[in-house]
Amino acid sequence: MKRYSPFYFFFLSVMFVTLFQFPIEGKDTESLHIGFGSCLHQDKESPILTQWEKESFDLILLLGDNIYADSLVATEKIPAYKKQFERPEWKSIRSQSQILAVWDDHDYGINDSGGEYLDKEKSREIFISQMGSLMPQGQRFGTKEGKGIFHSYFLTFKEKKVHIVIPDTRFFRSPLKRKFWSYFTGKSQYSPNEDDEATLLGEEQWTWLEEELNKPSDLLVFASGIQVIPTEQPFEKWGNFPKERDRLFRLLDSAKTSDLVILSGDRHIAEIYEYRFSDKRKFIEITSSSLNLPLPFLPLEYDSEYKLGSAFKYENYGSLLIQLKEGKLVWRSEIKDKIGNVVLKYNHNDSN
Repeated sequence: MKRYSPFYFFFLSVMFVTLFQFPIEGKDTESLHIGFGSCLHQDKESPILTQWEKESFDLILLLGDNIYADSLVATEKIPAYKKQFERPEWKSIRSQSQILAVWDDHDYGINDSGGEYLDKEKSREIFISQMGSLMPQGQRFGTKEGKGIFHSYFLTFKEKKVHIVIPDTRFFRSPLKRKFWSYFTGKSQYSPNEDDEATLLGEEQWTWLEEELNKPSDLLVFASGIQVIPTEQPFEKWGNFPKERDRLFRLLDSAKTSDLVILSGDRHIAEIYEYRFSDKRKFIEITSSSLNLPLPFLPLEYDSEYKLGSAFKYENYGSLLIQLKEGKLVWRSEIKDKIGNVVLKYNHNDSN
């Protein structure tokens, strides 16, 4: 009988975890409940974590700035990660809810940083070591060569598929184009970068995204660290790269999904947008920020023809409730304050 070395069995176990993801099933037989939010400072109190314990979400999406540890040296971020996830609330939250996460600038590198961040490979390694353990077993990040942290996941609810797609808008991003006056005011405000070579995702990630959006699903949840629809605000957004934004909208329009919703963070306010892109598709974006670092004294809200109502400027988190009605998945979303009161909501049960 042929004997196999321990390394053979180790290799098989690694391949099994790599190739097979384990679907998240809804706990409630009548609904699938997803929580989401962004901008969580490790040094500040966070009553919202107590609310998340009470909500008992099936899944929580952390949409970036999961810590605030701006540094040119990525290893200096590790203590912030440790402090953040040693909060006692996380033990209870993790026992009830699965977690998926992406980074934004303050956990990736420094403020508004992109592909130019010199220590990004080490930052990726640290993100996976610190955040990967919170996520479902077997989750894969970025390219085969170890670039970026984009990833995806499928949830199963009443034999329907919910596809979570999480791009990386940092690792591959071209430099931002600063507005002229921002050099004098010191404010981080940007103009559209129309350069043909300018990119937000990079071609490797675009290839991945095209493949993901070609996978059939009943509901697609596109989770972006930065806002997608609005173009009016002068801060970070997909609109800083107009060609990339247009390319994304065309892909979303042709995605093999019955319905979709966009979730985003970053802005330190909560907002809801609705954009009719084509006869086939209407895009709805729910922005939730910040979990515990509100900036109500700053003029962060900007008018937009696509915005529904006014922004909420204090601590908040988002809720996405998915149900099955007449054979199809429908959803509604709410923004809640730090004690769980609903402050914004999108009541339409589908995006058609």
